[in-house]
Amino acid sequence: MKANPEALLLEDDAQTLEELRSHFARKRFYPLAARSATRALSLLENNGESSRPVLAVIDWDLRLAPDNRSTSGDVLARLSHDFAECLVIVYSQNIDAFHVRSDIHRAHPRAWLHDKRDGVSSLMVRIDRMLDQQVGDLRVHQGTVVIHMPSQDEHHHREAVRLVVHHPDIVTFHSDTATKAVRRFGDWLTRHDSMVKLVSLGNRKYRLAVPAATGPDPPRT
Repeated sequence: MKANPEALLLEDDAQTLEELRSHFARKRFYPLAARSATRALSLLENNGESSRPVLAVIDWDLRLAPDNRSTSGDVLARLSHDFAECLVIVYSQNIDAFHVRSDIHRAHPRAWLHDKRDGVSSLMVRIDRMLDQQVGDLRVHQGTVVIHMPSQDEHHHREAVRLVVHHPDIVTFHSDTATKAVRRFGDWLTRHDSMVKLVSLGNRKYRLAVPAATGPDPPRT
């Protein structure tokens, strides 16, 4: 069973938003694209009980947004409170300013920061490096598929990707559909005799475990 991961994209400039949308579409994500914080919150509301974004890319400065009823801070607060399993990267031309960094981390303490002055291509490289993780004998390719490296077999499901990119953290899943997908991924790992094991902690909480003998996982960028 395949289910492409979703990426929430909040960017007020139409051309930049299209660049982001195209980039993620090429990687076989399902982009949830919004030019305003109000629209981004609506997309989260509509997807909150079913599929949930694996990644969110948030433009802090929304001066060109078609409405200002909500702010990027509102979106970050919602992601932090209700979508803790979503990786979040925030970019701004003023990312070095103390008050900007403070406001971002007040809204979402776990958000990653990126300097918008480095250009969209730099942002894309950063995102790709965040997503393409290796855990034991598993590797995420292009952010959308988990590959068992000894066999080169692929597992196409967003919840498998979510578990790998969050290793060694615990991930809480929010629907029976998601937990069934996680258990199928665990069965897939067993069939492939993977060194990576799925650990259930109850209450829809899961994590991946790797025997200590395999050594530490590569550090995140």
